[in-house]
Amino acid sequence: MAPSRLKKAIGRVKDQTRIGLAKVGGTTSLSDLDVAIVKATRHEEQPADERYIREIICITSYSRAYIIACINTMSRRLNKTKSWTVALKTLLLIHRLLNEGDSAYQQEIFFSTRRGTRILNLSDFRDTSRYRSWDFSAFVRTYALYLDEKLEYNIQDRRGEKTKTATIANENKEEENNEKESGAKSSHFREMKTEQIFTTLQHLQQLLDRFLACRPI
Repeated sequence: MAPSRLKKAIGRVKDQTRIGLAKVGGTTSLSDLDVAIVKATRHEEQPADERYIREIICITSYSRAYIIACINTMSRRLNKTKSWTVALKTLLLIHRLLNEGDSAYQQEIFFSTRRGTRILNLSDFRDTSRYRSWDFSAFVRTYALYLDEKLEYNIQDRRGEKTKTATIANENKEEENNEKESGAKSSHFREMKTEQIFTTLQHLQQLLDRFLACRPI
């Protein structure tokens, strides 16, 4: 059997084994979640079936516990695999969940380092199964770096918005109190400070560079 065919056969066996283990372990919902993740990140070099991605989004919409379970499963998938196909499909799944899944995905993936797992750290990923795999591995590492950078920017931006909202709420409350006392009306025009503008532009430029680096070659 040719090496490529042997590799595909081994990949199919691994997928079926993982699906079988997922079906016999945990609750029904968690088993269905694990099975859907494996099926969405198979070894075969074809796009993931959309129905499995929709199933994952649906299951994890129940509670935060399912989101954490989903992240843990994807993290194990990334840590154990040496296949660029599985790694890339898992990253694509993460990207979809960050964009279309519950907003808790961003927080849980970002703070996964507190639990000892940085899910998007694939700096040492290598697929050495065949000569073409070097380029694919490089793309996987670059794509993971872009997602990590994008996630960090979104979290920081959300923090900034929360801080801004809290500040505005406090200022509005003080303004209302002042208006009650003096009867005067005033309006506030809030703008970002110069330092904040340059910091944001620098971060956006870095994010753009990460995105452009993902261009296939």
